[in-house]
Amino acid sequence: MTLNGLAGPCDESAAAQLEIPGHQGSLCLPEPEVAKARRAAHRGREGADQRGETMMAKGKLLARRSGVVMAVVAFGGLTVGTTAQDIEDLPAKEIAEKAIDASRNADSLRINGKGVVEQGNYRTDVSLEKQGDCRGMDEVDDGSAQFTKIGDTTYTMGNDAFWRNYAEWWGSDEQAAQRVVETMQDRWLKAPAGGDALGLVEFCDADFWLEGLKTGGLKKAGTAEVDGQSTITLTREQAGVTDRWYVATEGQPYVLKYTSSGGDWPFESTVKDYNKPIDAKAPPADDVVDLNRLRELF
Repeated sequence: MTLNGLAGPCDESAAAQLEIPGHQGSLCLPEPEVAKARRAAHRGREGADQRGETMMAKGKLLARRSGVVMAVVAFGGLTVGTTAQDIEDLPAKEIAEKAIDASRNADSLRINGKGVVEQGNYRTDVSLEKQGDCRGMDEVDDGSAQFTKIGDTTYTMGNDAFWRNYAEWWGSDEQAAQRVVETMQDRWLKAPAGGDALGLVEFCDADFWLEGLKTGGLKKAGTAEVDGQSTITLTREQAGVTDRWYVATEGQPYVLKYTSSGGDWPFESTVKDYNKPIDAKAPPADDVVDLNRLRELF
């Protein structure tokens, strides 16, 4: 998971501008790479990621050393009034459209995935609601973080490796990084979702996960079972990478599984717990550190 503030000189692409004590002028948090990749895939911009349009934006906020990377891979999707009856008889494009519509109207869902990203082995487990709230965890090797988004506020709790990496990205020296690590032990960073200093807003939006099924080149590839449920498989092959979406053929046409293989970054995710409440809650006030307080440590 890449919940990292990547600071640099301010320009019009910055997502949030912050005055940092001890720094001349102001530093900016650039727009999260996940957002850039998503728009690039949506517009068909070449090079959005090595899979191009074969996947939804696989967002990577690159971490230095042992930090976390949010490697978000499309699994496809999640319509009121649409059932999966005879869905396997439809063309691949129509199956994808129904899966997207159904997923958009699910009250909630849970994604559990694992794969490989540039920094190492990656694992994620996130539950999100249609209204935008979410909670989950991401980890890459020794860096890990839990996160919760409620309304316009995000809360993030990371391990020592995560916070040290976060501090280093701000250009902090070793003493400042250690202050951050000590301050954030067993505590949650509270930040406004609007500035999205930790790259969470789009990750908590179901539409963020649907881009892969919106692009062309899909083919039907037979049926399969996922956790005892019958599915129709949709595939796309491009540049040596094969993406597969498994769409339920009974009940609502939800996507139940996604895999990507053949490239540098294999990934597999299951999608479950549709329409089950996620019960996202803010942590106790005594366990929270405000973003402004964290800035004072640099």
